[in-house]
Amino acid sequence: MAFVPEFLKFIRKSASGARRLPSGKKFSKGSLVQYRTVYRLLQGYEKTYDTTLSITLHRRFSVAVLRREKLYWNRFFREFSFYLYRRGCYDTYVAAVYKVIRTFFHYLQTEKGFPVSQFYLRLRVPVVSGYPVVLTPDQLRYLITDTVYREGLPEHLKRTLDIFVFGCTTALRYSDLMELRKSSLQFRDNAAWLVTHTRKTGAEIRLPLPDYAVGIIRRWWRSTGVYVLPRLSGTNLNLQIRELIRRAGWDYVMPKIRHLRGLPVEIKRTGGGSYRFCDHITIHSARRTAITTLLLLGVEENIVRRISGHAPGSREFYKYVGLVHDFLQKQVCEAYRRLVE
Repeated sequence: MAFVPEFLKFIRKSASGARRLPSGKKFSKGSLVQYRTVYRLLQGYEKTYDTTLSITLHRRFSVAVLRREKLYWNRFFREFSFYLYRRGCYDTYVAAVYKVIRTFFHYLQTEKGFPVSQFYLRLRVPVVSGYPVVLTPDQLRYLITDTVYREGLPEHLKRTLDIFVFGCTTALRYSDLMELRKSSLQFRDNAAWLVTHTRKTGAEIRLPLPDYAVGIIRRWWRSTGVYVLPRLSGTNLNLQIRELIRRAGWDYVMPKIRHLRGLPVEIKRTGGGSYRFCDHITIHSARRTAITTLLLLGVEENIVRRISGHAPGSREFYKYVGLVHDFLQKQVCEAYRRLVE
């Protein structure tokens, strides 16, 4: 059975809704983009190596067939990995590509009932997990409360500051922030609540809003129509957020590290310089900052997870937990050092 044509059928079924998530929801546009990217990479691999990938189907695998299958997929793993690395991909990207390929084989086995060998499970690239770059509570407090800093900003950056601070408070993704409507707000018992459903997972979010977040809503109430916040494209928003952070004085050097075949490699900025802290901050950093801040301030993990919409046992969520534990450990060690001195 030809690999690439069957992979294309897999994409079409995922896009049409014939194949769905375990929850019954359709696949997101982001997942479909990933599938199509892997499809193009597989086409490029076949063209580069002048080969046609095939999948062997056998009801019973003899020892000789298993040995041949093992050699075949080991060779594919070596050659395809080399092809990806030669294109400038790093370990995290290569691992994501193989994750999609494993998903495809799992689909063939469980949903199509094809008797494929288990060697696709060996298509893995070890990835060194890093902590997300976030603002500390002191930095977030500065953005919220420092009126001198705010008044020194041009009007378009004041708008961006409000969007960023609101994101650092609600832990919503960019898509949910931009689609947040006034109908999602509830005012009762002298308090404001945000009640919405996330676009990616459909999780319900119920969050009480602090006074400064309510102030942001009121500031833009008349000019945003049915939406809560001003709407900006992701590209412009990220550029303006980096300028906000730079103007706050947080432009110290923080190298951007990626791993290539397990070895750390520093990525340089255009012009050859190292990345700065402000260069790492995007609108998604607001969500990460919100989660980390709540954990640092003592909110229980299960409550923070309900606010952020992460599933129980989410690996992504426990990155934030690990970051908080490391931060608290440093603070405790510093406190004991000052005690001794």
